[in-house]
Amino acid sequence: MKRAIIAAILSLTLLPRLASAAGPKPPPELLQLEREVSLKMAHARDEGFTEPSKLKTLSDAQAIDAEAEKALKDGEYERAESGFLKTKVMLHNLGI
Repeated sequence: MKRAIIAAILSLTLLPRLASAAGPKPPPELLQLEREVSLKMAHARDEGFTEPSKLKTLSDAQAIDAEAEKALKDGEYERAESGFLKTKVMLHNLGI
């Protein structure tokens, strides 16, 4: 249920900003990757990790995800893709 609510919020808040951004539209695959990583990130936050190493990994993943979001907004699609892929790997390493 939480995932559905998060997905709905993301689609209502993030996609209109992407559509109104200047320049060429981001590739659909990049938008799909961004959605996937956003949902996984929300799930990771809900996990409530307490181990210091996992908390550090989650914190690092959040920072990289934020940089990737900014790159996407700025139209730097290769940098955005790289950041989302790094975040996805870090979340995978957390078991997400």
